[in-house]
Amino acid sequence: MTPDLIAILTIGATVIGLLIAQRRDARADNRSLRAEFRADNQALRAEVKADNQALRAEVHAQIQDLRREVHAGDQRLREDLHAQMSNLRTDVQALTERTARLEGVIQGLAATHHDRDRHGDAA
Repeated sequence: MTPDLIAILTIGATVIGLLIAQRRDARADNRSLRAEFRADNQALRAEVKADNQALRAEVHAQIQDLRREVHAGDQRLREDLHAQMSNLRTDVQALTERTARLEGVIQGLAATHHDRDRHGDAA
């Protein structure tokens, strides 16, 4: 073997060794990056899940508040309606009494007028 051939083989072996070492380091870096990515992904999932739960709790609280407001509004509406119905009943009763009085007066006048006609016919 000539010294040139030995030098070429030595350089080739060294290059192959460097390539293998570089590939091993690249694989290790790749594994490390994958592990880091998975950890970041899990952390992101946990964060999104917590945000989602917080948002659900907030929406649920707002829905409960809205239900209370609607219920209170319905209750006020019912109270107003009952008050107006009571006032209407009172007004109808007063109108009934006034109508009855007018009917009594009209019947009295008609009876008086009818009695006058009888006395006028008899005389």
